[in-house]
Amino acid sequence: MAMEGGIVNHVNQSSEDDIGDKDQIDTLGHVAKKNMIETQSDNIIDGLVNDNCAQKKTDESKVLPEVLNEKGSPEKLDSKGLADGGDQFSEPEILDPGALDKEDEQCGSSGDEDRKMELAGKQLVDDLVDSSTEEEISGENEKKIRRRKKRPKTVDQDSIDRQKKMQDIQDVLSSSPLDIEKLRELAVGDGGLVKDELRRKAWPRLMMIEHMEVTPKPTLDVVKAHKDYNQVVLDVNRSLKRFPPGIDDDYRLVLMDQLTTLIIRVLMKHPDLHYYQGFHDVAITFLLVMGEDVGFELVEKLAVTHLCDFMRPTMEKTTYYLTYLYPILKRSDPKLHQFLIDSGVGTVFCLPWLITWFAHTLSDYRNVVRLYDFFLATPYLMPMYIAAAIVLKKKADILSGECDMAMQHFILSQVPDTLPFEVILIEANELHNLYPPNTLQEEVDEFIKKKNEEEAVERQRIVDRRKKFEASRRVQYYRNIFHTVTRYVPIPPAQTKMIVKVAFFAITAYFASSLYSYYSESPSLLAFSPRQ
Repeated sequence: MAMEGGIVNHVNQSSEDDIGDKDQIDTLGHVAKKNMIETQSDNIIDGLVNDNCAQKKTDESKVLPEVLNEKGSPEKLDSKGLADGGDQFSEPEILDPGALDKEDEQCGSSGDEDRKMELAGKQLVDDLVDSSTEEEISGENEKKIRRRKKRPKTVDQDSIDRQKKMQDIQDVLSSSPLDIEKLRELAVGDGGLVKDELRRKAWPRLMMIEHMEVTPKPTLDVVKAHKDYNQVVLDVNRSLKRFPPGIDDDYRLVLMDQLTTLIIRVLMKHPDLHYYQGFHDVAITFLLVMGEDVGFELVEKLAVTHLCDFMRPTMEKTTYYLTYLYPILKRSDPKLHQFLIDSGVGTVFCLPWLITWFAHTLSDYRNVVRLYDFFLATPYLMPMYIAAAIVLKKKADILSGECDMAMQHFILSQVPDTLPFEVILIEANELHNLYPPNTLQEEVDEFIKKKNEEEAVERQRIVDRRKKFEASRRVQYYRNIFHTVTRYVPIPPAQTKMIVKVAFFAITAYFASSLYSYYSESPSLLAFSPRQ
């Protein structure tokens, strides 16, 4: 019993020494580990009891159970109740295994010795749980720390370049005086102005707007009374795809009202400008980026600078700008140029590219604002160079199709958002440097002159065909009248020849007058007419 008390006291003392080291151990993990080891110990004790009962009180010196050491490997206890290497690990004495089961009459054991055995086993389990759990948790913490150290954050190079460019743009915008050439260079470069927050600051600077003039908004009645109000409303209602996806319906309706008012305000401020379909695509881009008030100032400035030639009463100037496409293609790719000329596709397919700055054609908002960065920082005719770069990029599709106007118009009018626009912008800039507009102006004038002559000949041919058709229709009309009269009015045979002669004379006189009026208006005969 003295040995038993000494061993228990030694275990209790070692447990108390370990309490300070276990304060940071998770309680739930401790309990789970303790239950697991306690269950294993109970199974060992139950096995020992059954074995001892079967042997019917075998001598204590012959039965030495195994216990787990600190490393988790089994060790046999010696006669003193100490495992091998007792200086390192101390355990309670295992009592007479024949006295473990109180209820087993064959074993003849006392209940007091069983309880002592059970208490000593539980104390051993607690000691094992404390030591093993402490080592495992400390090892897990070390693994977690090492795992965090092995995961350094990798920064994408594109993100680094993006952050650097945003900082460069911010530095230019905050500099005094403003380096406008550097700002244009950043707007043209890869990625443009990066995000709308910087565009709100840079776009007014690129358009040379230093001070915003606050103009009063017209009332709703004044807006509705404008002559172009109904057409503007129809175009705005058809521009649903231009609004951000997933936008709330109520907010979208507010933006549509703001867009209608913005366009009417511009037209009211400049009565000499004429609204065209596609102007709303430009206005909505500035509305989404800049807001209503600042967007109005920018659109109003754009209407009298970049877009003023598109807002004239006729499309003569617009057609002139579209003609730049073919001289650029002729110099960059003569084979493709001749193929498009033979197909007769013309330049109608790129009309919305020019007058809306691709806003009507593209669906991705990011591509649209990226192109607007480019256009605001480059000359006015740059959209035609981008159009030429897109046509050159679609060369394979064009040449693989039929040399037909309808087929080529369908191929060229398709501009997907997946095109490499950054590459296209670079190529367009190179085309502009190789073939500036002033070097193409003579070719453009010749092309327009030739086109006007061809259109004049075509118009005259249509007029001639119309006149011939009208003359033949009149002859057929009078012939039908003559047949109707002769059918219902009996004519004596003696007078038939006379009637035929009169009718022939009338018809001849009618034809003579018709031919005279026809050829008297012919330009070829007017040259031979006597001068007054």
